[in-house]
Amino acid sequence: MRWRPAPAGILAAGLLMGALPFFKVPAFYESFLYLALFWIVLATSWNILSGYAGYFSFGHGAYFGAGVYTSATLAAKFNWPFLLTLPAAALVSAVIGIGVGAVVFRVRGVRGEVFALLTLAVTFVLATIIGNTPIDGGPGIYLNAVPVPKLGPSPTSSLYMMMLVAAVIALLVSWGIRHSRFGAGLFAIHDDEDAAEVMGVPTFRSKLVALAVSCALAGLAGGIHSLFISYVTTAETFNITVPLTVVLMSILGGTRHWAGPAIGAVAITCLLFAFTGGEYAVLGKGVIGLILVIGILFMPEGVMGKLRRKQVSGAGEGAPLPASPQRGEAGRGAPSP
Repeated sequence: MRWRPAPAGILAAGLLMGALPFFKVPAFYESFLYLALFWIVLATSWNILSGYAGYFSFGHGAYFGAGVYTSATLAAKFNWPFLLTLPAAALVSAVIGIGVGAVVFRVRGVRGEVFALLTLAVTFVLATIIGNTPIDGGPGIYLNAVPVPKLGPSPTSSLYMMMLVAAVIALLVSWGIRHSRFGAGLFAIHDDEDAAEVMGVPTFRSKLVALAVSCALAGLAGGIHSLFISYVTTAETFNITVPLTVVLMSILGGTRHWAGPAIGAVAITCLLFAFTGGEYAVLGKGVIGLILVIGILFMPEGVMGKLRRKQVSGAGEGAPLPASPQRGEAGRGAPSP
């Protein structure tokens, strides 16, 4: 059996982080880690379609919001056990994504800024529908009375454990796709969709599956987050924060690598905690913006892209770049790790 260091590392890190709540870590640090994991799931899920296949989406807030409202509605209004609402949240978000993709991906030329704007419109359409139906009706949904599943010593640690499991799943799924024939097809679509189709890549099906997986993971994160915030409204759930933040995180970390969005998520979460508290919060946001601009200007390929390039150049001046999964690999198995 071939040794796979990346999945083993993800699982080992998950086990170590899962032990933290039992060492009486302060609730503040659990909340910080929860938010870092939350953004890891969202950024990683966004990258599966937008990073790998190159279909830049601003609609991730819609699928996240669908997950939030599915779990909130089932738990608060229908008294479902909270853990049972999470698969439903992932499923509802995936179905919405498939519905959008089945229409949009059939239209030739819908890519780039057109695709981005269409997906952004989905967010506002979904918010309008939910806000004007009995699902929300205007006042929002309270989850104060919903019991938190007992997965740790405290409610905060239980929420942290749920998001940790979601992050491990998201990273393993992203790694698995990146190192599969399916992932090679997505990279081929990213580089030249027409050429990928000629090479035998089922482009429509590949994009639809990638979108479904991306949406399901976003819905899972949204479902867990509904209990963390305890009160959900359309204005707070379906805003522009989620899509913009995940885009920044993924670009900063590197969209061509499975770990890039996670690195970007951790970096930006740390910056937010370091610079946006206290009386200098506004100045802190400016500092974060400046850091991000400088980072993207000097590392357009992201942190992981920069590291990979350094690794290649360190192997010897003039050495050829290792074969990438997006060029000529769509029909020949998985890329090298």
